[in-house]
Amino acid sequence: MFDEQNKYGGLETVFIKEEIARCEDLEDLKEIVFPKIRTQQDEWSRKVNDIIKEKGFTKSKFAELCGVSRVSVDKWCKGSIPKNRETFLRIGMAAGYSLEKVNQLLQRYGQYPALYSKSLEDCVCIYVINQGYGEDTIEKYQFILNKIKENIIRDDNAEDVANVTTEKFDAKLSEVQGEDELEQFITDNIAMFSNAYHKFYAYVKMNIATNYMDPAYAGSVFEMAEVQGWSSSLRQCVSAIRQNKWYPTRNKIISLGLHLSMDHEQIDEMLELAHMEPLCAKNIFESVIMFILDDASLKDMLNIESEDYDPDELCNYAREILCSLNLPEVEDFISELPEVDDAW
Repeated sequence: MFDEQNKYGGLETVFIKEEIARCEDLEDLKEIVFPKIRTQQDEWSRKVNDIIKEKGFTKSKFAELCGVSRVSVDKWCKGSIPKNRETFLRIGMAAGYSLEKVNQLLQRYGQYPALYSKSLEDCVCIYVINQGYGEDTIEKYQFILNKIKENIIRDDNAEDVANVTTEKFDAKLSEVQGEDELEQFITDNIAMFSNAYHKFYAYVKMNIATNYMDPAYAGSVFEMAEVQGWSSSLRQCVSAIRQNKWYPTRNKIISLGLHLSMDHEQIDEMLELAHMEPLCAKNIFESVIMFILDDASLKDMLNIESEDYDPDELCNYAREILCSLNLPEVEDFISELPEVDDAW
């Protein structure tokens, strides 16, 4: 079983973080840190092959259950990592995982947030996983979710909700019996679902106000993304945040942090607000991001009070470093960063 302590808070992770902090340049990082880290692709290949073997699935049957092609499963088995959170959920449900194991799958291999009961979609997912529908779990999840979405209108302007802890909300959800009761539970708590995203978006806007003094942005992430020509996928991500759909993927949050000239601590805080773990030293890609952020701080790139402060410098520096490495994890990530020679 996955050792949660070792991955996120254990001595090994702390040791690697200290090694990253001691690296004086990129060559030090490659020589000292990289050999200590197993690539994310290797871990994922081992995991998905284990699932297929343990469950006695053929690749075709597993593909059918997950709603993907046989080619996709073949790629997973060779280390290709699914590109969205929904696919990881489908894999977990197809494997017949418990709620705890689905969350481990999401956080360790997909590096996505664990299922969060205050998200409408996740609330339904938690319900069907706990009901134990077997091979029909995915189909049941989609059926119930579509039915609820047809009958319930989100309250995107809701502001005042009772201060119910996530633990208590989880407990209430665990008491729900039957689909009709689930629909009533969601109807009764629609304001809670709408407000689940506000703190995250408010934090992003606060950092724009701090790091960008141009009044044209007026604290709006969307206006800033449009004016500065962010990639279409990152602008779609920002649009999804504004519409309260769900937090972006982990790499999108990291990319957003670089675009907003956030430091290591600020990006970790943004990840926490999205119910994700902080930057992980044992992930080879994130170890590079940690090095970039630490080095940028040492070089005074992030000092907003400096006369030479350039809010674009961190993003450009990150692209320069990442482009010099041959890491399969970063190809899509790099495509969202501006060209080094092109100032925004």
